[in-house]
Amino acid sequence: MHLAYPAVLAVLLFCVGVYGVLARRNAILVLMSVELMLNAVNLNLVAFDVWLSRAAEETLHSGQALTLFTIAIAAAEIGIGL
Repeated sequence: MHLAYPAVLAVLLFCVGVYGVLARRNAILVLMSVELMLNAVNLNLVAFDVWLSRAAEETLHSGQALTLFTIAIAAAEIGIGL
């Protein structure tokens, strides 16, 4: 897997999320756009974790652990926001 494909997809997702935050006035749509931005960051974390784990002999899966932490924080954010 080339690293460029998920990175470009993550940039596109992040840009769509930024547009949604800046263009929408509804709070729920803004929260959905923030979630889209967080998912773009999660995609980057997992993609870089997979890319770096191929080079290293020991895999710590720190990108996947950070992704789980980010998902938990996002769930708390949505719970507070709604």
